[in-house]
Amino acid sequence: MLVKSQRDNDTGVDDLSTVEAKKELSSPDANRRREAAVALYGRKAALSALVDRLEEEDTPAVREAIINSLISLDSPKVVDTFIAKLRGDEAERRNEAVYALQQMPERSAQKVKKLLIDADADVRIMAVDIIRLLTISDAPEWLGVLLETEDNPNVVGVAVDRLSEIGSINELPVLEAVIERFSGDAYLQFATNHAIDRIKAIHSEGPI
Repeated sequence: MLVKSQRDNDTGVDDLSTVEAKKELSSPDANRRREAAVALYGRKAALSALVDRLEEEDTPAVREAIINSLISLDSPKVVDTFIAKLRGDEAERRNEAVYALQQMPERSAQKVKKLLIDADADVRIMAVDIIRLLTISDAPEWLGVLLETEDNPNVVGVAVDRLSEIGSINELPVLEAVIERFSGDAYLQFATNHAIDRIKAIHSEGPI
């Protein structure tokens, strides 16, 4: 989703006023709806209109434009909107939410962190995926804390995999504890040993 290039390639979208563009979001013409969504990039007054349109919109190109414009607003309401979509039934919509939240690291980080203790294991897995790409220094620590108590093998596997990419030597003790706790799970044994070896290699600047 390349917002700037998409907008630069659209002629006339900046000529639409906020009021006009909000009306165009309901046009029966998908191209006009997309142009309206692009025109509303960065316009905070359009936040509610964009959120409402996203709930109804089915055309992928229009949804992409709406999502990019929502991301540009960097608002708590936008974060809450996409966090709510993580619980939806459609995988494509959940993936959109993951993408959007990753684009707003400073705004979404603390709310995503709370999802690591969500009752739904699938939500915890998505939270791990989001955290992996958040540009925040606390991400490895958060995953380490999750692993201290997480008992769902699927969640543990995803967290271990992500720590193999972003973890530091500080997470080695919790990874070693995973090996002990899941001694009967061959996959987790392999994945966790791999993560430990990778982190040690990176830390020592040796070959991975």
